[in-house]
Amino acid sequence: MNYRERMQRLEEIVRILETGESELDETLALFEEGRKLLSECSKELEEAEGSLRQLTVEEAEQSNDES
Repeated sequence: MNYRERMQRLEEIVRILETGESELDETLALFEEGRKLLSECSKELEEAEGSLRQLTVEEAEQSNDES
């Protein structure tokens, strides 16, 4: 599942949970699934931010070398 799919599933889970119509066992399962998806999304975002920071540093170093 990619980032977009995870976010879509999270949105779906939130909609379901907000209705308050789920049985307790389903609510707990959805909550746990949502927690796991959120963790995976957060990790992916942190990795992307790290990559962007690294690219920015490399770009700045190249600019300094060219000066």
